[in-house]
Amino acid sequence: MKFRLEKVRLHIIGPEDDKQYAQECYELVRQLGVKDVLFPGMVNVLEYMKKLDFTVLTSISEGQPLSVLESFAAGRPCVTTDVGCCRELLNGMEGNELGSAGFCVPPMDREALCSAMERMCLRVEERYRMGQNGKKRVEQFYRHEDMIQNYKQVYAEVMGKWQGSDSV
Repeated sequence: MKFRLEKVRLHIIGPEDDKQYAQECYELVRQLGVKDVLFPGMVNVLEYMKKLDFTVLTSISEGQPLSVLESFAAGRPCVTTDVGCCRELLNGMEGNELGSAGFCVPPMDREALCSAMERMCLRVEERYRMGQNGKKRVEQFYRHEDMIQNYKQVYAEVMGKWQGSDSV
């Protein structure tokens, strides 16, 4: 198998609770002859991000992936598939544009994914700028305190409507 780039490492982070799935992953890496793939298991994500240049999310279904926000909090851009709200996370919503924080590719499009990852590897300045855009986005729009306040407000509205209704 010919690889596009040399001197790159892939870190596959996450729990290894599902032993059968983990074994399938290890076996696939072996079968493909892929070098420099690390499986560190569960890690302190923000600490581990210091070792990474960018992150990749290849899901075929998502809502709002926490891993993208974690990556942004560490100033790391992302390559994601165009599922859930990944595109909005990377590019911002209308009216709150800070610049792109990564690349969004169609799900299951291996060539587009490889091209986006290659671009991240080769364009260091662009990658850094995207990481800073993501960090600004998460600091402005995804603060923990704001999330708690928003949940409290939603619960108060729901409880107010429920207490004001005649049906119990």
